[in-house]
Amino acid sequence: MQQVEVPQHNTNNIITEEYGKLTIREKVASSLGGMTGTIHTQMITMFLLFFYTDVMKINPAYVAGLLLCARIVSAAIVPFFGVFVDKVTTPWGKYVPWLMILGVPSAIFGWLTFTDFNLSPDSKILYATVTYLVYSILVEAIHAPGSAVGPAITKRIEDRVSMGQIGYFLVVFGAILVSVAAQPLYKALGGGNDAKGFSMLMGIIAVMCILVSLFQVTSLKEKYITKHKKEEKKPSLKEMAIAVFTNKAAIIIYIYVLAIHLSTGIRNAISLHYYKYYFHNENLIVVMGIVAIVPTIIGVLFSAKITKRFGLKTNVLTGAILSVLTTAIIPFIPATSTGAVLFIASSAIGSLFQGLAAPAQGAMMPAAMDYTEWKSGMNVNAFMGSIQGVMKNFAVAISGFVAAASLAFVGYVPGVEQSSQTIFGLKMLMGVLPAIILVFTAAVAWFDISEEKQAQIARDLADRRKAVQS
Repeated sequence: MQQVEVPQHNTNNIITEEYGKLTIREKVASSLGGMTGTIHTQMITMFLLFFYTDVMKINPAYVAGLLLCARIVSAAIVPFFGVFVDKVTTPWGKYVPWLMILGVPSAIFGWLTFTDFNLSPDSKILYATVTYLVYSILVEAIHAPGSAVGPAITKRIEDRVSMGQIGYFLVVFGAILVSVAAQPLYKALGGGNDAKGFSMLMGIIAVMCILVSLFQVTSLKEKYITKHKKEEKKPSLKEMAIAVFTNKAAIIIYIYVLAIHLSTGIRNAISLHYYKYYFHNENLIVVMGIVAIVPTIIGVLFSAKITKRFGLKTNVLTGAILSVLTTAIIPFIPATSTGAVLFIASSAIGSLFQGLAAPAQGAMMPAAMDYTEWKSGMNVNAFMGSIQGVMKNFAVAISGFVAAASLAFVGYVPGVEQSSQTIFGLKMLMGVLPAIILVFTAAVAWFDISEEKQAQIARDLADRRKAVQS
């Protein structure tokens, strides 16, 4: 295996490869799961409540309980599924085949969930419960093999950052597609019948997702999986858990992911209240939507160059610090037109640095996965990826609860002029609380798997694979 001497932080060629760079097709195929997952998630969060209550005529209280219980059940099951995936190797590969094994039924149950077969009221409740529970579990479960594919197809930091860039754009495309096109499409397809429109729309999405799964499994090759002998004992759940939770790098990433999604969730839940009652301008939500996307995209475009120049950790840590600062100043921004401009400008700066850091942060988990395998001798990528998914789900659930409870605590009353105490509370919820949570993202300062260390780990793992093969 050829080794190349490189200057510090040059992520172009710092990881010596057995198989060379990924092709564009491989990068796109490995990143498409983020787009299809976003489409599923957006359809659930934006339209499922409406579909159940207004189309299927199910009691809203039951629907609320179903949505919460399904999230709890999926969060409990998915890590165990990740363990199962890590222990099993199919005849077609370890992780890639699951993109179709789970992708196809996810697409089908997505269509079933949004299809009303005009059943009796009791049958509708049973039907909705079963289809959505299975759908939510499948959508969450695919994160486990999806996260594990990256380390299995490349060890190059350059490729991983590039995959992060492509993945981000695909996620944004999926989110915009649902946000902009879903409502007019189901209206047009249904011709006045929303039930028919939703079913047809989800049928189209199902076909697209199945084709994506087919493209993924025919495009991706697992090049970095060590094939152990059949008689070797499979690691226990306890051994896998110890390997993961004694990995400082993995814990740091979990803290980072939890803090980012928790702070963002609280701000998103409170933002419309803040714009309406502090700046007295609800239209700011549209402006802020653009501010959240455009600077982030610009940051993502330049992320690879910045990461190459300064390194993964420096890039992500800088983004974490800027996020804390641009969030913490919110309570000091006045409720004037000038203040609104300052708020937009500070948010744009924060979004820019988040965009610069996002692909680099995405490359840290594969590094932590490699380190776990290098240190423990166990490949637990799917288990690690499933835990990251649980952190995101937990953050979403907690942020909604915190936002709702906090509004009640600060005395919020819908539709009236808010008291000074409530306004102060809104400022704290938009600025101080998220900033305190974001401080925990600075944990990346202790992420000690440097680019040079990743290169050594990649070489050692390559030697192990060769030893096993021989």
